[in-house]
Amino acid sequence: MKTERKATTVLLVDDERAYRQAVSDVLNSQGYTVVQAGSAAEALQVLNIMTPELIMLDVMMPEVDGLTLLRQLSVEPRFLSVPIVMASASAQAADRWSAWERGASAYLAKPFTFDEVTSLVDYLLAPSDSAEASAEASTEASAEVPFEMLHPTALM
Repeated sequence: MKTERKATTVLLVDDERAYRQAVSDVLNSQGYTVVQAGSAAEALQVLNIMTPELIMLDVMMPEVDGLTLLRQLSVEPRFLSVPIVMASASAQAADRWSAWERGASAYLAKPFTFDEVTSLVDYLLAPSDSAEASAEASTEASAEVPFEMLHPTALM
């Protein structure tokens, strides 16, 4: 179900074109605008002209890897409130820890499902200080979940 949301831009940085396109298609179908970059250098060019609401970075890229770019972004004031999701085929604890130390908001191990990526993006971009928004999100979620999954008494 495509939901209405304010214009939200995600910068997706990965050297694999097919991966970028697949993730972009999924996020676009959920109402997000996705800007793609195939390298850290391309990402920096994009970031010189815009500030997205969320950034997804591949860890393993040629020339400049995602962790190096993450380190650069984490010291720039305009990116301090932008969630940054690291994505990698390497899911070792040391890799995750390294990403967290450099300022990542989340770490997705590849391969991941499209439900995982959309749920994470929705979660990171959800308004956190509005009770009205939380109630609205809860209502939307409950419309997609069967009644018996929400109410334990329905199973008795």
